[in-house]
Amino acid sequence: MKKYLLSLCALFLISSQSVTAASYLATYSLKVSNPAAYMEAMDELMSSEWGKSFPAIVAVHAYAFNGYDDATHSVVLNYADTESLGKGTESFTDPTFLNFLSRTSDVAEEVEQSLHMKLISGGSEDPDKNGTYTIYRMQVENPGKYAKAYSKLIEAQEEAGNIAGSYGLRQHVGGSVNYYTHYAYTSAGSMVESMKSTEALYSSESFAKFSKEVSGNRKTMNISILSNVKTYNAN
Repeated sequence: MKKYLLSLCALFLISSQSVTAASYLATYSLKVSNPAAYMEAMDELMSSEWGKSFPAIVAVHAYAFNGYDDATHSVVLNYADTESLGKGTESFTDPTFLNFLSRTSDVAEEVEQSLHMKLISGGSEDPDKNGTYTIYRMQVENPGKYAKAYSKLIEAQEEAGNIAGSYGLRQHVGGSVNYYTHYAYTSAGSMVESMKSTEALYSSESFAKFSKEVSGNRKTMNISILSNVKTYNAN
């Protein structure tokens, strides 16, 4: 219930366009031809002084199922606040990072950049419960109304014990605006657990009520499934 009340507070802030202390996710989608070489370079980057001082949690995910674009991997930068976002973005001109880009240019092609504001967040951050992510990209006409319905759905799913890992609702604030306006996600420890959770979700009464409530307000554009490869700066 506490998470639900916090979510509603976030909704009022968002709808009034007066969000303070917002946190963000920057996502860089990549088409990687040599994952082993890319991760070797990433390990070296994140073990450097630049990487250790980078002001965000950095996660590398591999697409198990995409269907959205040509990306095979996604690098997600989890910023706690606006100041961290600014500091992290500015650090991309540092020679250490530029050397990383040069080193990986032959094996990684950038597909998309996007920035997202966190609207609703919750669940467990235990790495063992966040091995697989299901991403629902969508167009939303009335964000406040959708977020309220989403909060009720998530609360029901949590009470049913059907969310093992984390969950969230994000608003697209940077990048192409021609495809989706928001995305929601849930996570689980493995692909098997993720699919069992999805099956339980789709067959639940709370999902049926949610689908009816958001009909005409939400258009699902894509459902992607990713597996976590490695996370840096989580501690």
